Amino acid sequence: MRDTVPSSGVPRSTEAVVIGGGCMGTSIAWHLARRGVDVVLLERTHLAAGATGQKETGCSADFRTTGFLCGTRERDLPAFEALVGLLRAEGVRAERLAPSEAKTMEPQLEVSDYAAVVHDPDAGYADPIATAHGFAKAAEAEGAKVVCNHEVSSIQTRSGSVVGVKMRGAELLSAERVILAAGNWTRDLAATVAPRLPVRYVRGEVAILRRPIDFGPPAKIHFDFYGNTYSRPEGEKDTLAGYMNTDPRKTMPGHAFTESVPVATVRDLRTRLAKRFPRMKDAQPRGGWTGAYDVTPDSYPILDRIGPDGLFVAVGFSGHGFKLSPAVGRLLAEYVATGKRPEPLVPLRASRFADKQPVRADAPFPAGRRRIP
Repeated sequence: MRDTVPSSGVPRSTEAVVIGGGCMGTSIAWHLARRGVDVVLLERTHLAAGATGQKETGCSADFRTTGFLCGTRERDLPAFEALVGLLRAEGVRAERLAPSEAKTMEPQLEVSDYAAVVHDPDAGYADPIATAHGFAKAAEAEGAKVVCNHEVSSIQTRSGSVVGVKMRGAELLSAERVILAAGNWTRDLAATVAPRLPVRYVRGEVAILRRPIDFGPPAKIHFDFYGNTYSRPEGEKDTLAGYMNTDPRKTMPGHAFTESVPVATVRDLRTRLAKRFPRMKDAQPRGGWTGAYDVTPDSYPILDRIGPDGLFVAVGFSGHGFKLSPAVGRLLAEYVATGKRPEPLVPLRASRFADKQPVRADAPFPAGRRRIP
């Protein structure tokens, strides 16, 4: 799928400008267009160039159902039961398994330290690039304009209100509403016209490991809170692995993305993963990447109107933006289009930190743990 640029180029004016062509920006643009808002989405390079659904848009997100497993030790059983209850209340087909049942389902899984395991048979993973393109295509079908290779250099204001955006090498695009959903670029661009948001960049690392040929079928998605790893299949032969809890001391001054990962990190992830899947001790490194999570003090996003009238932000997703993009797009589009903040966005207001009202998990697991970056 090619990035789409209207033959007439960038219009001179529109009702709303969305900055950022990842899953979040394209979702917001689509939901705004569905509401009849004249919207232009601007992406500085190409769609899904940053950190970045079929069911909603009719476009493929390349979703693959794998199932999901996560275990608890004896001391954390009360928190585990609360989490399972919350999942069921939200409509998730969460099944509580005995360790022996989980072992039968996942023969390579080490369960000796688990007291119980939760299984979601419907869980899986999708392709963020395909998803962003799907949202963009759906937005265009509703009348939105998607313009790539146009970098916003500044947000223009007058008398305390947004009046548009300036792009490098282009004239002003007039608009009364601007939505910043540019991932790791959002914080600094917003700071040019609004109070600085409490967002920092935390290093995130992912390794790709080739499973041993005798491993058997690909394992399900697995969260290991005790070994500090998450893992999922990556194609037919590989496993993708990363850290559940990112070290907050790895705060980064910038947010560069590199298609490489330190050898020591790959070894550490493989060692940790092998404690839960012993055969993975013989897994072969196949690459990986290093990037940055945009993280708030409570590890929940900021979805709010800030600074001059007409400026909205979606930032601080701590690595969860992709899976939240359908719901966030719908809610933030409602806020932008109507001017009325939807109830679910009230806890995610920017002022909550100054108000000393951070978001707290309904069912933290293990007990006392913060939400995972």
